Amino acid sequence: MNRATRFMFSHACLWTLAAITLAAQQPQTPVFRSGVEVTSVDVGVVDGRGRPVTDLTPADFAVQIDGEARRVVSADWISLVTPAKSDARPAPPGFTSNEHSTGGRLILLVIDQPNIRFGGGVAIRSAANGFIDHLQPTDRVAVVGLGPGGPPSTPFTNDRQRLQETIAKMVGTKLTTTGASRYTITLSEALAIKRGEPGMLQRIVTRECEGEPPGPRLQLCESVVENEAETVALQGTSDADMTIASLRALLEALKPIDAPKTLVLVTEGFVVVDRLSDVQNLGLAAASARTSIYALKLEETLFSDIQNKSASTTRFEDRRESSVGVETLTNAARGSLFNITVSADNAFERIESELSGYYILGVESAAADKDGKPHPIRVSVKRPGLSIRSRRQVMTAGDLDHPRNTREAVMSALQSPMMVSALPIQVATFALGGPDPAKVQLLVHAALGSDYSASKLVTFGYTITDAQGRMVESLGGDARLLPVMNGVPSSLQYDVTSSLPPGEYTLKLAVAEGERVGSVEHPVHAWLTDAPPVRLSELMVGGPTDIRDLQRPTVGYTVAFGSVHGYLEAYGADAPSLLARYEIAADPKSASLLSEDVPNLQVTADRVIFSKAILVRQLPPGKYVLRAVLSTAARPVRTLVRDFEIAAPPVLMTSAEATGASAVAAPTEIFLPVGREQLSRAFRADEALQAETLQAFRARVPAPSTRAFDQGVAEMRTKEYAQAERTLKTAIRADADSTAALTYLAAVYATTGHDVEAASSWQTALVDGGDFPQIYEWLGGTLMRARNFAEARSVLEEATEKWPTDLRFTKPLAYLYATFGQGREAVRTLARYLSSSQDDVDALFLGVSWIYELHQAGAAAQTRGEDAKLARQYATAYEKAKGPRAALVRQWIEAIEKR
Repeated sequence: MNRATRFMFSHACLWTLAAITLAAQQPQTPVFRSGVEVTSVDVGVVDGRGRPVTDLTPADFAVQIDGEARRVVSADWISLVTPAKSDARPAPPGFTSNEHSTGGRLILLVIDQPNIRFGGGVAIRSAANGFIDHLQPTDRVAVVGLGPGGPPSTPFTNDRQRLQETIAKMVGTKLTTTGASRYTITLSEALAIKRGEPGMLQRIVTRECEGEPPGPRLQLCESVVENEAETVALQGTSDADMTIASLRALLEALKPIDAPKTLVLVTEGFVVVDRLSDVQNLGLAAASARTSIYALKLEETLFSDIQNKSASTTRFEDRRESSVGVETLTNAARGSLFNITVSADNAFERIESELSGYYILGVESAAADKDGKPHPIRVSVKRPGLSIRSRRQVMTAGDLDHPRNTREAVMSALQSPMMVSALPIQVATFALGGPDPAKVQLLVHAALGSDYSASKLVTFGYTITDAQGRMVESLGGDARLLPVMNGVPSSLQYDVTSSLPPGEYTLKLAVAEGERVGSVEHPVHAWLTDAPPVRLSELMVGGPTDIRDLQRPTVGYTVAFGSVHGYLEAYGADAPSLLARYEIAADPKSASLLSEDVPNLQVTADRVIFSKAILVRQLPPGKYVLRAVLSTAARPVRTLVRDFEIAAPPVLMTSAEATGASAVAAPTEIFLPVGREQLSRAFRADEALQAETLQAFRARVPAPSTRAFDQGVAEMRTKEYAQAERTLKTAIRADADSTAALTYLAAVYATTGHDVEAASSWQTALVDGGDFPQIYEWLGGTLMRARNFAEARSVLEEATEKWPTDLRFTKPLAYLYATFGQGREAVRTLARYLSSSQDDVDALFLGVSWIYELHQAGAAAQTRGEDAKLARQYATAYEKAKGPRAALVRQWIEAIEKR
């Protein structure tokens, strides 16, 4: 077994074990019947600047298969861009989720180590890390190293640091003979000899053996040259064989992942010689795996630090030999080749733009399509000025292994042992009593996606299996689902009921919405709770959109509309006499913050519903529990608990979107350097506990809450933060101004590193506490630590408008302007701060640095002369304060004044 074969085998095993296991055979599965039979063709269309064109119709396309024109029946644009959101958190208690990573694009970054020279790691990192940095936070990337010895790889992840650490281990394994021999035989020359090009060997021998006398020495030279030419050719072709075999194994392993994927190959190119057809067939394998292939070909100029002993005399021919394979591959796999000579930035932007989506063309089928063979295809677009990305061959007999419609996609996801996460799903199940006393009624609730403002048609399917793996129920079909509230971006809500004997089960749910497919497995506990003298359903919690209809449960861990809906059922002859009280608390054992008695709604003689909505607008955002305390007139019966979370106010979320990074992008944006430490200033509890500051807040505490507030502050002083949190929450009142309690609760959160909770509490405190500059200052700093820069900027700008002479907001605001590309405004804002803070050495250094960066970009904050004068002032103060980098500052000043 040669090196390429061994690697192909080991690489295939690696991916097979990581992504594929044998699906268990099920006795029954949901069955769908598909409709019109057409040939599906995926194509990309971009304009002259690489931007996708999304408004084409079937009439804009022309398709030929086997040289014959085919009618284009449909042309559907499929978007692959998912709006950015924060990293997925673990599923809430009681829920199961496939959101370990968000539902963006799936991209494989493949480093072709056998065809990148040893020591080329710097060039690899520059190209690969640059590409990763240009992707959306929602995109998931896998890094795969090709080459012998088990090269480093990662699964799909949005952990950018892990990806870049893996790339850093890729150093290239391509060895060259340059410098190891007295003879110079280039790649193109060696391949020409291998092909038997007439006279080539003799020309090389004549050149390399010049000066050797006739006889044994000349014969020896001729033999060595011929052997060395064979070695150079073998080295080039064997590395190419390894790459081709590895890519084939990789594409085969990707096939079960039922979502569009993009493979970006980083390489110096590879030689194909007589393997061109094998490379073309990789295009069919890519189509079968729903994968498009792009390539970043690293050119000679990127490796100036890796000196060759002598420059190649056939550089153009060598470059062409190594380009044929990678160019054929990208053309066959609906991608494009980018030659990287100096900087990869333009290629990154172009690829990212093209990855935003593609068209699925429905092309009229023909009888010849059923032969199961590859057919040449040509797709063109009639609109001028556009470029098309299409495959060169198509398998039209339905033998591509991915589904052709949403029902088949759901079937595939149900049968696959993998969870599919292109469509995020959170699912929970709840046991209730049903009409059949021998069975349990199971309510299945799922939240699909996160950014739907209107109803969507989806295809769903689910199976329920018992503890022995036997299927007890299955269902599939289409449904139009609604978001939580029309017009407000949220997840689609899916609810269905099932009737099962009591026991333990596994639910597998799969849903397809457009091209996005998701699946999830969830353990089911189909039992009612025994609480003599009654039996109880599970407690359900959610945020209703219409509190007038409370006879049906609402389910949802996150509450975003101001009220919490609790729902519980009781069964038995004594159920009508049961009493219930709902309590909201910080945790299961804490004292209640809000509580209300719940009336019982008697449905039948032995079934009672306890349903009530409790307003929670006065509570700060964060995690809470809903307790259902059940009793009879004589004694307690049972307490049930369900976790939930109050989200930040919708108005603030809308504001954050409106002030996002994309909203401030401008053609003249200039980004200035800002260190991580400057954006991550730790909260100092002693600032909040200073006498003057504390007294200002305490004056706002209502009399009934004074004792709890003072106790909470005292506990903060003694660093009993967990107790301080509980105490301060008791000082929050729904019927009074709770600004002080909310502010110091946020201070506890910030002190203990819970910045998200702190920001939410300070945002709520601003409702009544907008006259406190400290809240704005602390909230802005916390949002910066949480990397929520858009909201932080909005908060600090509002504070600056309210208190124009208060300069405490100016320095962090300057940092944010620099981060958002508002370089001029950053320098002006920092100047306001430094006008009264000439002893801040770090800020003085930054002031000179920023003015220098502005001038280097051909811009100025005021005028060039005024900027230079200001920079000189900062530099003088910096040197007077004995700043440690005075020499660098002097260099900047010299450059500024010279311009």
